[in-house]
Amino acid sequence: MKTCGNCGLGINDNNDLISCFKYKTLSNSQEDKTSCSYFIEKVLEDDGEPLPPIQHLFLVEEQFKERKMKISINHGLRM
Repeated sequence: MKTCGNCGLGINDNNDLISCFKYKTLSNSQEDKTSCSYFIEKVLEDDGEPLPPIQHLFLVEEQFKERKMKISINHGLRM
């Protein structure tokens, strides 16, 4: 399930709250984020620790760039 607690951009805060690295908001760790464009599952390093939120943000933004590039290339080939 896509929740703030499972998101790589979430930073654990006090009282079961998660601070979003991207949007700078506080949310309940179990809040449903199915509609959040920036949700990304936590990516673990070799030592089992998750990547820092800034690296997760870079990964999401790279995915956006790849999608945009595919769309513009595909639309350019249509006649």
